[in-house]
Amino acid sequence: MNIEEKLLFFDEMLKCNYRVYLWSYCPDLTLIRTNCPSDLITSDVVSFLNFADSLMEYAKNGGRYPFILDTPLSLIWIAAFEYEDDVLSKIHMIGPAFTGKNSLLLMRKELDERELTVKLRSKIFQQLDDIPIIPTTTLFQYAVMFHYCITGERVSTNDIQFPDFHTEDPADDIRLISEEHRGIWLAEQTLIGMIRDGNPDYKKALEKSSALSNGIKFDVGDTMRQQKSSVHVLLTLTSRATIEGGLNPSISYTLSDYYSQRIENSKTTSELTALCRTMLEDYVQRVRQARDNSSVSRQIRNICDYITTHVAEKLLIDSLAEKAGYTEYYFSHKFKKEIGCSVNEFIQKEKLERAKLLLCSTKMGIQEISDELSFGSRSYFSSLFRSYTGISPSEYRENHLKI
Repeated sequence: MNIEEKLLFFDEMLKCNYRVYLWSYCPDLTLIRTNCPSDLITSDVVSFLNFADSLMEYAKNGGRYPFILDTPLSLIWIAAFEYEDDVLSKIHMIGPAFTGKNSLLLMRKELDERELTVKLRSKIFQQLDDIPIIPTTTLFQYAVMFHYCITGERVSTNDIQFPDFHTEDPADDIRLISEEHRGIWLAEQTLIGMIRDGNPDYKKALEKSSALSNGIKFDVGDTMRQQKSSVHVLLTLTSRATIEGGLNPSISYTLSDYYSQRIENSKTTSELTALCRTMLEDYVQRVRQARDNSSVSRQIRNICDYITTHVAEKLLIDSLAEKAGYTEYYFSHKFKKEIGCSVNEFIQKEKLERAKLLLCSTKMGIQEISDELSFGSRSYFSSLFRSYTGISPSEYRENHLKI
């Protein structure tokens, strides 16, 4: 297969998952061909998005590795370079793609702020809906394969290149003050160590650490954004510390994803603070539980972890037994002997614990929580919750919600 045939084949392979398009340019960036429909997006994409300078500078410097081109709203293209006898003959590109749903929403918001006719806005929105959302890691893998199709050279994602934004050495334009963060490292390590050990006295260490630092120091003119970023950092440190403390990585990462979304959904400082407290307490309790279960067999411990990470789903004993590699009867008997309760009782307890968490850290309705955790009906959920806690879901929220 020649290069053109390889590219067409590669393009067809990509379209099995995402609708991206192939673009080929001369070294002077004159478009040779594209399979992108003319009514979808301008064919002169290089000029339209101000990519020309970056591409020309990279090619002029003899660039040969995959090159990522993107806009401030994360609309991405991948460029690869075809050489003949060390002379650049063509520049190939695939795209466009968004790297996340948020990128698409930001693009829509920006267009809403412009004075466009209803017809033009409708057409642009339709075009945006046709652009796929592809995770960054997947795009980087595509870049490596794209390069291989053109050059036959195997490279890694570490070889991928990006435009040079001429960033300066921080030491040249930042006055480093050695005394400014005195004591923070020690206080932080004390806090993380206590979280790692599941020590309930971590709150004292948190208070001391908070007194020394207000979090990340940067000014974007958005206090809430700054606070959220600081809690994200704390969440990352906490999730890694609890893994070191014995918490199953799948549990820790799942919780991290869950709390990351809750952090972003927070609207006020009090809501974010309450969530932060709930988050830390949740992690510490899980570390303590993991250590208490150290005598439980690996198979049963894995099932407990699976139940916790899939607590919102309908969990069937026969499916769990199959995952453990046991018959349903043997699994049920072994589970109760090691955990001290039946499988269904354990599932119910985990669901109710998650319900408590949702009640005190979110504004989800009682019906929403019931549906989220597959209880079947609000009345059934409320009845179980009252039996478990002694109070109704509404009363629990009133007593514990601090937002």
